[in-house]
Amino acid sequence: MTPWVVVTAVGIGSYLFRISMLVLASHIGSPRVIERAARHAVPVSFAALATAALVERVGATDVTVAPIVSMVVAIAAVRRTGSPHTALVAGMPTLWLASALLSR
Repeated sequence: MTPWVVVTAVGIGSYLFRISMLVLASHIGSPRVIERAARHAVPVSFAALATAALVERVGATDVTVAPIVSMVVAIAAVRRTGSPHTALVAGMPTLWLASALLSR
């Protein structure tokens, strides 16, 4: 077997394994507790990204405020709209813009 065949087979197998859970959940349905917890996946993911960016810069001499600004904007957007998806829609562009404007 060539390496390309192995890589392709593993990639297809991995994709099928991952999608199988989604297909199964769509046919069977998921428990109510998982659906409630899934609502918070987007803001938690954004908070994890911002926290990782902050922790990475703790030892640096040029601590930027871009992650802090983006977290504040994301929190304000979620509190105003009540939709967790606005954390990503408002926070990520703010992070990119603040990083570009505040970098040296």
